[in-house]
Amino acid sequence: MKKKDFKLPVALGMIMLLFLSVSCATIPHLQMTYRLQGEGKGLAGKKVFIIAEDMRKDKLTFGKGARKGFEKTSEDIALAIVRGSEPAAKKGIYQPSVLLKEAMESRLKHEGIDIVPEGASPFGIALSLKSFLLDRVERKWLVNMAYEARLMKDGKMIASETVSGEAERYELVGKEQAEVILGEIFTEVVNRLDLNKLFQKSS
Repeated sequence: MKKKDFKLPVALGMIMLLFLSVSCATIPHLQMTYRLQGEGKGLAGKKVFIIAEDMRKDKLTFGKGARKGFEKTSEDIALAIVRGSEPAAKKGIYQPSVLLKEAMESRLKHEGIDIVPEGASPFGIALSLKSFLLDRVERKWLVNMAYEARLMKDGKMIASETVSGEAERYELVGKEQAEVILGEIFTEVVNRLDLNKLFQKSS
């Protein structure tokens, strides 16, 4: 009798775990593509670590209008990286601030900069995400994004730059346009950061 009592809760627990696993696996995510720009080797050999923080007042990725179209979609976003004419390489699914960090790491590596763990170099880049919002207003997809990049040396800021961008695009059939415009603005603001200017005071 005791064996039966023991097996029943174990079996129920396994069923619940399987149900939760299947439920989590089916949560849809927005698919976003970041495109690397042409290689620049002017900063090759430099070693930096990267940290990121979410400084948005409202941590929502979707505005009220967009949320209606992405009712069951996660706030996390699936990131893919494109280099030149190569096929897109899937990176993973991230929260917006980590998404920015992953894309910036890819850009720095692409330009010959070594990414090291925090503390392994006196230099680091601190990224503060200020805005990251997708919305839909009157059949238009609207995107705005902004972040601050600070070059740190031994824990002290020596240079900074704020980059922002926004765009709108008419909604067509399906939601692909939302992913396209989000990827375009994300690519633009990540690639617009002037790394050479940022590192001018690092010597």
